[in-house]
Amino acid sequence: MTPAGTWRALTPTEQVHAHREAYIGYTVRAAGRLDLAALTTAYAAVCRAYPQLTARLDVGEDGPVLVASDALPELRTCDGDLDRPLTGVALDQRRTLSALNVVRAGDTASVCLLTHHSIADADHSIALLAAIWSRYTDAVRGTPTDLPRQPYPRSLEDLLAERGIHRNGPDGASAPKPMAMADPATVPDRIARARNGVQHRLTTAQTTALAELGHREHVTINGLLAGVLLLVEAEIRGLPLTELVYRFTVNLRRHLVPEVGATEGTNVLGGAGFTATDDLGPDAVTLGRAIGERLRAGLADGVIQRSLLDLFSQSAPQPKPWDPRAAPAVVSMMNWGLVPPMRTPDDLRLTNFHSASSIRDFTGLGGYVVNTFDGRIGVDLLWPEGDPEVPKRLDCLREQLDRLTSPR
Repeated sequence: MTPAGTWRALTPTEQVHAHREAYIGYTVRAAGRLDLAALTTAYAAVCRAYPQLTARLDVGEDGPVLVASDALPELRTCDGDLDRPLTGVALDQRRTLSALNVVRAGDTASVCLLTHHSIADADHSIALLAAIWSRYTDAVRGTPTDLPRQPYPRSLEDLLAERGIHRNGPDGASAPKPMAMADPATVPDRIARARNGVQHRLTTAQTTALAELGHREHVTINGLLAGVLLLVEAEIRGLPLTELVYRFTVNLRRHLVPEVGATEGTNVLGGAGFTATDDLGPDAVTLGRAIGERLRAGLADGVIQRSLLDLFSQSAPQPKPWDPRAAPAVVSMMNWGLVPPMRTPDDLRLTNFHSASSIRDFTGLGGYVVNTFDGRIGVDLLWPEGDPEVPKRLDCLREQLDRLTSPR
């Protein structure tokens, strides 16, 4: 039995985010006239259409459960530093799993949609953010903002199972042990202080140059950036490349048959890992090409599709190379890909996009988040507030990217 109004119990790939109380922020910088009443209307319309945004977590007999709610989360606003998009936000997963936070400075503002990671990954959340701005434009123009109500998103486990993909292990292997939800009354204050992030954004010309380099060298932009980050971390940590484990996530939606829509699943992701060998040259092109080969091989044999199922499997036969516990030196990157254009009224422009997070976690590990917005690549450095090595990382990243994109 579970509490009344329950949607369903969280699956293992969702429970981990409840244990960590993980909220991820998707932030746009807005310049011009921001109509807060219209933004409130738009957010409410999207919340009504996508009920996961108004849900909350509760404790069931077998672990955390999602509970339906009709209470609309509030839009919060304050004046402050635009580079701190989480200023003033209040997050409690037992009350709400989403928030929309606005920080204003004159005629510019940061507008941050926060979604609990148990209900939505980046592809899912960015689609919701785009829907909010589309409804905002309609509200400003006085046109209807209502959207058809959508079903709750499905878990990765369900989406894979109906496509015949299951975790490794003998038939009938026991299911993963449920992960308990942290009790705020008994857990010490170890909030990974709101990670607003520091961003290095390439120019349009640099982004084009990186794409042209990849085309010439037959390596993806994602691979080139991964190679750059490995070089940066090797320099910052004073380690050879062969002692770094590169961990990255893969959006599985277009790699499944049939494909999965952006908001159809909660976390439709796979995990992969890579370690450089001695025969690989220490340059971004060579490393990026090798990482691309690893990615293609992992997708071809299904290892990446099964990766998160295996991570939580009690019958998994061996450690996973993409598991951060497998090595002390882990380099993590999440590439959110191309952020779609977002519709806005004529008197408002969206000039940038970046990430933020609020996570209750035992570790102080950081990582990189990459996106492409308005023709420019942005690389976010998400480390705990005040980390002394972030400025050095930023300088090293800038130098590596400038070298890679300079005319030859």
